[in-house]
Amino acid sequence: MTRKNLMHHRIPAHVRLAALGAAAAILLASPGVASAAPTPAAPTATPSGSSGTPGTGDDASPVPSGTPSTARPTDETKEEPTVPATPSPSPEADTPKPEDPATAMPEGSPTPKEPATPDDWLQATPEEIAEAKRAEAYWTPERIADAVPANPEKGVESSPTLRDLMRSPSHVDNNGVATAGVFLISQDDDPQSDPGKRDQFCSASSVASPTKSLVLSAAHCLNDNDRFRNLAFAPGWKVDPNNKAQGIAPYGIFPIKKGKIWIDGRYLSQGTVKADDLDFAFLKTGPNSKGQFLENATGMGNQLTTLPASGNLNQKSVSLIGFPGGAKSPLVCPSTTTKEFEGRFLEIACDGFAPGVSGGPFLRNFDGKRGDVIGVIGGYKTGGKFDNVSYSSQFDADVVRLYNQAVNDYAPDQPTGIDGMGDANLWTHAEAAATGQFHTSSQKTKDGDLIVKWSDGEVTLYPGDQSQGFYTGCTAGQPCETQLAKPNKLWADHAEVITAGDYTGSDAFDLMVKWSDGEVTIYKDIDERTKLPTAADQHPANETKIAAAGSAWKYAKGLATGKFGGNKWPDDVVVRWVDGEVTKYTNVDGTGFHVEQQLQVPNALWKNHATIIAGGDFDGTTNSDFDLLVRWSDGELTVYEDLGANSLKRERKLKPANQLWTHSRILVPGEFGGNLWEDDLFVRWSDGEVTVYGNTQADALGREYQLVPPPAKGSAFRRGQPSGRLAGEETAAEESCDSVCGPGLLRRISADK
Repeated sequence: MTRKNLMHHRIPAHVRLAALGAAAAILLASPGVASAAPTPAAPTATPSGSSGTPGTGDDASPVPSGTPSTARPTDETKEEPTVPATPSPSPEADTPKPEDPATAMPEGSPTPKEPATPDDWLQATPEEIAEAKRAEAYWTPERIADAVPANPEKGVESSPTLRDLMRSPSHVDNNGVATAGVFLISQDDDPQSDPGKRDQFCSASSVASPTKSLVLSAAHCLNDNDRFRNLAFAPGWKVDPNNKAQGIAPYGIFPIKKGKIWIDGRYLSQGTVKADDLDFAFLKTGPNSKGQFLENATGMGNQLTTLPASGNLNQKSVSLIGFPGGAKSPLVCPSTTTKEFEGRFLEIACDGFAPGVSGGPFLRNFDGKRGDVIGVIGGYKTGGKFDNVSYSSQFDADVVRLYNQAVNDYAPDQPTGIDGMGDANLWTHAEAAATGQFHTSSQKTKDGDLIVKWSDGEVTLYPGDQSQGFYTGCTAGQPCETQLAKPNKLWADHAEVITAGDYTGSDAFDLMVKWSDGEVTIYKDIDERTKLPTAADQHPANETKIAAAGSAWKYAKGLATGKFGGNKWPDDVVVRWVDGEVTKYTNVDGTGFHVEQQLQVPNALWKNHATIIAGGDFDGTTNSDFDLLVRWSDGELTVYEDLGANSLKRERKLKPANQLWTHSRILVPGEFGGNLWEDDLFVRWSDGEVTVYGNTQADALGREYQLVPPPAKGSAFRRGQPSGRLAGEETAAEESCDSVCGPGLLRRISADK
C-alpha cells in the first residue's frame, strides 16, 4: 500500500485559539447532523513540501492550501473537513523546541476549530444514562477480570534478542492512567473466534476532541463498523488494592454508541495483513451513569499527533501503555525511543506487552496522565508477535480523515472490496467454485486458489494471495488471474457440479466435473497454463473419464472433496444423492470410484434440506481427517467433525437457523490465509456479495473479509458476464432481504432502521 509523505503535527494552543470563530460554532452547534459531509471550510492536511497560505488573526499558523493526499477509499474523492481542535496536554508542549525537529511546526499543518462556547451543548439524555447503567451492570469487575484478549497473538512469545539489551523495562502503574483503559467487547460481539464464547477486551485511550467522547484503539480489535452493538470503555482502569485479581473503574463505564465506529474501508476489505498500515479505529462513547462525558470525567484526552512517512518515525520521549493479563493492570513503559520499521510503522522495545495490549497508545511527552498519541499497538502482524517489541501503523492523513469523520459524526466507511474482483452484479453469475493449489506460485506457498465457473460457461482461476483474498488482473510481480475456458455452452449448460482434489497422485490439484448426463470427468494437474475444453468433441490430454454418460451419477446433487479418512491426500469424495442418501468414496483416482461407505440411507431430511455440502478442516486438530460442512435450507450451518473417524455422528452447530445464510449460494472452505488448515470459508451471496471468513472454527465463524461489497443502494442490477458483455438489465430489489441478501446488505438495512 502506497503511503503519502505528510507533514502533520499536534496542534499548538495559540493556533487553536486563533481559529475560534463563527465557522467553529456552526461546525459544533449540531454535532449529530452529519448524514452528508458538508463542503469544508479548509482542508486538514497537505502533502509534504506543499506551500501554505498564511491564516488570519494574531498568532495564526499557516492555513494549508492543498487537500489531504489520501482520499476517501471510494470512487468519489471528497475534501475533508477541518480538524477540530483539542486542548494541549501541557503548556510546555504547546511551544515547539527549535532543537527538536519532531515538534517543529511545519507548513501544511491542520487549521483547527474549537467550540465557540463552553460545554453547555453536551447534555446527557435520560436514555444515554440508562444505557450507561446497563453497561455498568454488565461490566462488573468480575466480568472484566474474566475477559480474554481479542488478539491472543500479540506478545504471545518471549524472544531474547540483541534488542533485549536496549529494551526498556515496564512497570505497573497502581494509580492508573486517566486517558488509557480497557476496551470491552461483550461475548455477543466477539471479533475473533473464541470457543469459550467469553467476553473479550483490548486496550484503548481517550483522544482530545470537541465531542469530549472519542476513544482510539486498534482496528484489528473489531471486525466492521456495524456488527458491534455492546461495547464499552473503562478509562483509568487500575488494580483493586483490596483484591489484586480484579480492578477498579474510577471514572465509570462509558458505553460505545451504536454504529459510532470509524475504521478505514480498505482495512475492512483487505484485512490485517494487506492493510496492516491502517490498523487504527475511533469510537464514540456515550456518557457514564453519572451523565458525565468522557473528557469531562477524566480530564482532557491525549492529543492526536501525526508523523511524516519519512524522517520522523524515529521519535524520542515515547511511553507505551497497555493492559495485559487477568486483572489488566495498566502496564507503562517509561520514556524511550521508537524506530522506523519498513518506512510505515513505529517500533518500540518494551518488556511485558503480552496479549491484551492491542490498541494501547504510543504517547510522546507523557506526563503521567496524558501526552501526544502518535500510534497504537497494531499493524505489522497486529502489533508484534513478541512481548518485548511492539508496532504501530504510521499516523498520517489516513488517521486524520477518520478523526474528522468521528468528530463531525459522518457516516463510517464501508468495505470497498478488492480492486479487480468486479462488482456484486457480476458475481451473481458465479455458479460454482472449487479450491486447490493450482497456480504454480501457490504450489510453492501452499496457498489456496479459487476456480470459478460462470453462468456463460467461462471458467476463471484466481490465485490466492495468502491474505484471505485473491490476485486479480495481471500485475507485475504477482501471479495473474487466468481464463481456463472462454464463455461456451458446454460449461454453461452442462457442468453441474465442480470440486477439486489430488485424485491422480501427482502432488498437484485436479478438477472434477459432474456433467448433466451423469458423466464424471477429471482434469489433471490444473495450473495457469491449462485450457479446458469448450465443446463436447474436445478431449485434452489431461482429461480422464471416471463415470460414463447415463450412469447413476446424474443423480448426484452435491460433491465434497477432502481428506475423509483414506490416505493423506485430498482424494476422498462425499456425495449427496437426489433421494437424500449420503455416501463416501475413499481414494478416488484416475480409474474411478472405489470403496463406498453409506453415511445416510435415503431420507427426507438430506433430500429436501441439505442444500450445500463442502469439505474443510474446522476443528483445529492436526490430523488429516476433514470435516463436512452442511448448509441447510433454513440457514443452519452444521459441521460434522472428523468425518473419516466419526461418520456423521459428531455434529457441531456453526450457525443456528437464520435468514441470512439461506442466501449463501456458494460455500468453499479453503486455505486462503496464513495457517496450514482449510478453515477459511469463501461465500458468494445471493446479492452478489463475496466474503471470506478467515480461520473459521467448528463452532464459530472467523473474521469477515469482504471481497466484493453489496450493490450500491438504489442501483440497478446490470447482469454483466465475466467477459464484460451484457445479458439484459433489471431494476434492483428494494432494500430488503426478502429476495436477495448478504451480510453487508443486511447491516445496511439494519443501520437504516
